[in-house]
Amino acid sequence: MEEHIKGRDADTTVPTNIYASCLKRGVDILLSLGGMIVLSPLYLLISLAIFVDDPGPVLFTQQRVGRNKVLFKLRKFRSMKLNTPRDIPTQLLDNPEQYITRVGHVLRKYSLDELPQIWNIFVGDMSVSGPRPALWNQEDLIAERDKYGANDVIPGLTGWAQINGRDELETPVKAKLDGDYAAAMRKGALSAIWMDLRCFFGTFLKVFRASGVVEGRNRSLSGDSGPVPFGEQEAGFDDYAFKRTFTVDSTARKKVLITGAHSYIGTAFETWAKEHFADNFDIDTLDMHGDSWREWDFSPYDAVLHVAGIAHADTGSVSEEKKALYYAVNRDLAAETAQKAKNEGVSQFVFMSSMIVYGDSQARGGWITAETLPCPANFYGDSKWQADKAVRALQTDTFKVAVLRPPMIYGRGSRGNFPLLVKLAKRLPVFPNYNNRRSMLYIKNLTEFLCLLILTGKGGIFFPQNAEYTCTSDMVRTITQLSEHRMFMTRLLNPAVALAFYIPGKISSLARKAFGNSVYDQKLSRYEGLDYQKISLGQSIQDIEGH
Repeated sequence: MEEHIKGRDADTTVPTNIYASCLKRGVDILLSLGGMIVLSPLYLLISLAIFVDDPGPVLFTQQRVGRNKVLFKLRKFRSMKLNTPRDIPTQLLDNPEQYITRVGHVLRKYSLDELPQIWNIFVGDMSVSGPRPALWNQEDLIAERDKYGANDVIPGLTGWAQINGRDELETPVKAKLDGDYAAAMRKGALSAIWMDLRCFFGTFLKVFRASGVVEGRNRSLSGDSGPVPFGEQEAGFDDYAFKRTFTVDSTARKKVLITGAHSYIGTAFETWAKEHFADNFDIDTLDMHGDSWREWDFSPYDAVLHVAGIAHADTGSVSEEKKALYYAVNRDLAAETAQKAKNEGVSQFVFMSSMIVYGDSQARGGWITAETLPCPANFYGDSKWQADKAVRALQTDTFKVAVLRPPMIYGRGSRGNFPLLVKLAKRLPVFPNYNNRRSMLYIKNLTEFLCLLILTGKGGIFFPQNAEYTCTSDMVRTITQLSEHRMFMTRLLNPAVALAFYIPGKISSLARKAFGNSVYDQKLSRYEGLDYQKISLGQSIQDIEGH
């Protein structure tokens, strides 16, 4: 199903001249097919250079805005390190030099990183010439292009704005030039052909001179900073909790409201608290469906644990209505609940955010450290990130907001990828012995953390995880041993796994989910005074399997 960016209704008028409406597509097919054949040796050399310089995926994909604001996946040769914030234009990064690889410098200087987009041209996502496709979250550029109808023509590998300034251009100027290109396509065939010829041959001169490339935060003509990149600001306060010391009041009696009935985390927290902190907590649960929850009196409670939300999105096939529901529940409901809690005198609000706010980059190989900026890769991650920022903006001296960004949570009865992994471990006869590292959080370690956190009454940004990283193959091996299932683990399958990372589409996505690195720096997850990492990975698997 096609996804569209919100905005004004797109002008779907098809250009009337025969070149723009028919011949242009034929030229794109011929040029792209020929280009892929002729350049295939260069593709191989670049791929090898990228892998040798910085082992990892050779290709990099991003969601971009196509004709009539339909989203598509654009492909590039990877020129930046795996821990680079995703979906932020390079000119908006602070100190981008720290992210660009040695090979990447050469690729970007001569635009060789753009070559995989020849495939996008061949399949019809792009044209040889046209406005460069905007990132899905470049709302300012998309809005400016709307003024000129530049979103209504197919984007290109190169374009009029590219050869007239590229990264040096301010957004309004770039959009105006894109509008000039769109206007030429709507005129007669000769005008459209002449514009494409100017873009095509002008590109060679531009690339040869390697001009117009800005690696760093774009500056306006007045010297002020350009727009803040999506995901850069930690709204409200910079309060990474690992920097602080916590004191748990073991004698405190807290009245807690769980907002979100029948949730996996909420139910597990209530069970754990009754078993291990019976003298410390009185717990109620509130169903957040409908509007009746708004009549509930929050004033008797010391803390609200907000777990209501929608997760596990299939981001590739979701309607606009479904996406709106994600924002309504994950963002708007969370913000409204936090505001109600604040207005009615609750002293602590605990919000379950997610590692997903850091986008796909964490699944493709990089470490997430204190310097890594949240930057969602899709609407699901963005809905959690918007809520994350909104609730933290409400914090005051008397209303503490604690936001948790856990990695994959697993345990008996959990959902998502872990149950699938268990099922495969008990059925497959052979499995790759592939070395990777992942941060995970056992549900009982999480519930211990929540109990201790609520007893402190404090806020901050938290990254709870198990005390050790896991390897997918090691986890599968443990599961098979406990289930007495015979499985052969072999490194002979590792080349197939490594190859799968480079195959665009669902294959690479599944490979990253199963064997990619997804890691929080352990420093982010250790808090003086909060001893919550009680159960080791091996013990947790035994616990789940009933041993």
